[in-house]
Amino acid sequence: MRVIFNNNGRGTYEFLTVMVTCLVCSAILLFTVINNNKKEKFEVFKYNAKTVGINAVNYNNKTSDDVVYLYELVDANLVTRIKNNFSGDLYCDMYESKVVFSNNNKKVTLKCGDYLIYNQDITSKNYNIYKVSDWSFNKISGNNVDTVKVYGLIKNGKNLLDSYYEKDLFIKLVATNYGDKYNSFKTIKKNYDIDEKIAYRKRTLIS
Repeated sequence: MRVIFNNNGRGTYEFLTVMVTCLVCSAILLFTVINNNKKEKFEVFKYNAKTVGINAVNYNNKTSDDVVYLYELVDANLVTRIKNNFSGDLYCDMYESKVVFSNNNKKVTLKCGDYLIYNQDITSKNYNIYKVSDWSFNKISGNNVDTVKVYGLIKNGKNLLDSYYEKDLFIKLVATNYGDKYNSFKTIKKNYDIDEKIAYRKRTLIS
C-alpha cells in the first residue's frame, strides 16, 4: 500500500486508523451510557412499584378492599402522582396500576407508558418488567397476549364513563360518580345498561 504523508510527516493511513478507532470508542461509550440510563430507569420503576405496594397495604388496613388502585392512594394523599420516566405519558396510569389482595398475597401492578410491572408479590426482591402494546378491542392472536373483560356505563346509547374498565374498578367509579348505592352490577342495572367487551394487548418480558 502506498502511503501519502501530510505536512507533519504522519501517514494518511495511520490518521484514518486513529479516526476509526475514536469513532468505535465513542460508539461503545454512547451505548454504555444509554444502557446504564435504562438500568437506572428500571430501578426507579421497581422502586415506585414497591412504594405503591407498601402504601396500598396501609390503605387496605383501613378499607379491607380486595383491590386498591393508584388513583385511590393519590386521592388519600398517601402518594403523589408517579411520573413516567420513560417516553410517552407524563404520569403512570392511575387506573391500571393497582395492588390486589387475595388471602395472604399482595400483588402489585404498575403501568408507566409502554412499560409494565405485572402482578408481582410486593415482597419480591426483584420485579419482572414487560413492554406492552395499547389495549385494543380487536382480537390479537399469537403468544404473550393478555385479555381482560371491561365494562362501560350506558345510558341512552352513550357511555357515561370516559372509557371501559375492569369489573372492580368499574363499580368503584360508578359508585364514586353516581352514588354509593351502585355497589354491584345488580344495583347498577336498575338504572343503567352495562356494556361488556373484551380487550387485548401484547405483553413481552424485557427484564
